[in-house]
Amino acid sequence: TEGVIDPKVVLGLNAAAEDDLAARPSHHDGHDDHEHDDFETVVIPMPEVSDVNALVASIERLAREQNILRVKGYVAVEGKPMRLLVQAVGARVRQQFDRPWGGDPRAGHLVVIAEHDDIDLAAIRDVLGA
Repeated sequence: TEGVIDPKVVLGLNAAAEDDLAARPSHHDGHDDHEHDDFETVVIPMPEVSDVNALVASIERLAREQNILRVKGYVAVEGKPMRLLVQAVGARVRQQFDRPWGGDPRAGHLVVIAEHDDIDLAAIRDVLGA
């Protein structure tokens, strides 16, 4: 009523969903629906960047032009003492500074995930400037 809802309903507390798992199929149930073997992951060592907006634009470009599904990792930004956390699903990119590098080396890496046929390591490195 008027936007008020019991948190137990939202969180599914005491819903006993595990009692009826057969009626709750997931994307892992069909043999053709979702195979992890269809995906490939590459790790791209990243140099320190000077322009966060240019990095975001590059990741968006990868999603559009090379069908990259997911990008995640950390990047060092010139003049910034904190790591830049990058999370992307398709062309939707989020970034935020998460914690100081401290004594850790300022070595960034991005994990790039796509279907096997869409992984072109040279092209990915070229777009990211890595």
